[in-house]
Amino acid sequence: MAEPQEQPVEQPRTNSIREPRKRYISERGPFEIRANPTLNRPRVRGTVDRARVLENYEQSPLAEKYGEAGHEKMIEMAHATAGGITSTRLFEQDAPNGMRLSHVWMGANYQLSRHSHPKFGDCLYCVVAGEIYLGSRRLGAGSVIFLPEGMPYKFRAGPAGAEVLEYRADGEGDKNAPLVKLAEDSLEAIQQIIDAGKAHQHEWEAPERCGDTAIRQAKVDGRTE
Repeated sequence: MAEPQEQPVEQPRTNSIREPRKRYISERGPFEIRANPTLNRPRVRGTVDRARVLENYEQSPLAEKYGEAGHEKMIEMAHATAGGITSTRLFEQDAPNGMRLSHVWMGANYQLSRHSHPKFGDCLYCVVAGEIYLGSRRLGAGSVIFLPEGMPYKFRAGPAGAEVLEYRADGEGDKNAPLVKLAEDSLEAIQQIIDAGKAHQHEWEAPERCGDTAIRQAKVDGRTE
């Protein structure tokens, strides 16, 4: 075997200028890592806080048409869907234009009501496991949805459930607005969500780690023995 050749050492130029080391800090903040998150557990059925539901959900379309009956139907929906969805904040910055990233899990065949979030800015959803349906359109892992600020939306999870990453950028939303603005305007639409929740509660099994729903999806797809 030939002896390795010694590589010449490059001598620094005498007229070179060393720039001071830059500090990599943006307007949003410095470098940061938040590793290995523990996912929040679903709300226990039967523990719905009535006052909190009515405070966080702006439901003028229902209230204007149905009065107190609209409020009661909202509470019934909250009870029927409890345990089928979780949200875990993975990252958040308090700086102007700060980034917020959340992990959202929805149980098998979980249905969202049509709603919007006027309190926040634009939103980007990325499906990371399982699948969701917008009407008849199936969106599997890797699919992305961009929602302009204040746009109402709804979707449902597939038979294995779904995990999505929710990225929000601070916009010029109404900071005094409620967390959720309901866009459903009929008791029949709310009742469909209630019925679906009651029918599928027994299938809801929240993941322990990000991405666990992919295992359930593989079984649904017949890709495991």
